[in-house]
Amino acid sequence: MLQIIFLVIGLCIIVLALSFAFKRYARLILWSSAITLFAGTLLLVGVGVINPIDEDNSGSTTFWGTIITLISGAALAFCAEMLKEGNKGRIKVQNGNITETSISEEQSVGDEGAVVLTGMLNTVLAVKVFAKAIEAGYMSEKDSHYKWNDSKVLLAYMCGRIYCGDKPVYSDTDEKSFWKFGRLGVFPDTELSNLFEMPDLGQSRSNRKDLA
Repeated sequence: MLQIIFLVIGLCIIVLALSFAFKRYARLILWSSAITLFAGTLLLVGVGVINPIDEDNSGSTTFWGTIITLISGAALAFCAEMLKEGNKGRIKVQNGNITETSISEEQSVGDEGAVVLTGMLNTVLAVKVFAKAIEAGYMSEKDSHYKWNDSKVLLAYMCGRIYCGDKPVYSDTDEKSFWKFGRLGVFPDTELSNLFEMPDLGQSRSNRKDLA
């Protein structure tokens, strides 16, 4: 009885060691071992090589050895599925950089039609203002782009405030506000034109400099 127990434990240790050594194929190794133990034991019992109930003696060494082997196979299968659950927060490799992402993050990035701000467009202020503009009805999502529902000049003004710090400066003499350019950064004309599918946003912004 002890020999069978130690034999099964030894096999499980070898399988676990292989899974640890070859982490990439760990789940495959665990499932293959579990299926081999299950199928092999059942086949041996089926063809009569192993007789777990010898003369109706269910307490024999062969009987308990068979039970322990089947339980070990089930344990390996369980470990394989636990490994799958643990890998849901898997590591993604993008452009040579390794970053950990959760399933929800992967789905949000991979959803079709979702607009993703990249590069210099991706700022905290841009995300906040674009969300408010969508809520107010000024813009909407269209596939992987934004659709602007008002004038090009207003869009250029909003983007100028977001990315360059543009602001209205009130003149007491003229009793009106004038569009003054900020100096926070370069206006991302090409990127914004692609994002909104609206060309020459930078030109529209330039044309309104210092005007009411």
